[in-house]
Amino acid sequence: MTPPSHLSTSWFVGARLKLRHLQLLAAFSRSATLHDAADHLGMSQPAASKLLNDLEALIGIALFRHEGRRLVPNYFGEVLTRRAITILDELDRTREELNALLDGRAGRVCIGAIDGPAIEILTRAIQVLQADYPQIDLDIRTGSSASLHHDLSRGHIEIMVGRPGGDVSERHLHYEEIGYEPLMLMGRSGHPLAVPGSASLNELSRYPWILQSRGSRSRQRLEAIFRDMATPLPARIVGSDSLVVTLAYLTQSDALTVLSGPVACQQMHAGQIAEIPNGLDLRLDPYGFLLPQDRPPSPAAATVIAVLRDATRRHTISLR
Repeated sequence: MTPPSHLSTSWFVGARLKLRHLQLLAAFSRSATLHDAADHLGMSQPAASKLLNDLEALIGIALFRHEGRRLVPNYFGEVLTRRAITILDELDRTREELNALLDGRAGRVCIGAIDGPAIEILTRAIQVLQADYPQIDLDIRTGSSASLHHDLSRGHIEIMVGRPGGDVSERHLHYEEIGYEPLMLMGRSGHPLAVPGSASLNELSRYPWILQSRGSRSRQRLEAIFRDMATPLPARIVGSDSLVVTLAYLTQSDALTVLSGPVACQQMHAGQIAEIPNGLDLRLDPYGFLLPQDRPPSPAAATVIAVLRDATRRHTISLR
């Protein structure tokens, strides 16, 4: 058989290369005889012989030489057999990857969360997901509930952990309530007001403050407290949604702020900041899971949701 000068770019199309051809070549890597290769594929020896002859005729290249009953690949046969094994292995990996996607064991999931739940619930869920579902690619975003609503409505995140805001049904969202997020009044370690006894609003207003931007829930709650007690707001307020900037400013000044309870406790344990005793009701509205009703979750997102729910149950039990 005279081999062609070159194989064309789409030679496998013109040669009508079939998956069965590749399987036969791979079988020869495990079996030295045509009989054993045919038996491995569950076909008769004449059928395997015809399949091999068809393959050599289609591509115009002899692939094996006979050594008694054995078929030994030549240079061309070695190349094609090695590539056939690689292609079949890739197809098998494709099967495993597709099954993982179908089963919810793999895929990309983007979650948005406000700070408190990000520390208490999300970190518990991440530990489980990393251990039990390492093929799930997690993308975690934090921010205010308003910014996360924006991301959820545009499909930038699949799962939101935050406050609903407004009529949830009108926004085509499914909402599962988790609980309330407490706020804590914080200052630097050694702050003049970080002593036993509740500081009055008048005392608090004399210090500089750093709060989230105007319109944020925590800032609105604090402003409502001052307004309800007929006390002027502090004259010096810096607005920032950056936790890093807030903490840096607190540790280098006598400024005050309100932080989500879990965030505040985490930073207190690190010795960076201290709680300012007060008698204020700083509890915010409830928060929970929010999911778009018009976009069913992907299998991977469904797995993440299940893990988040379990983390929520465990967190609730730990608080009792």
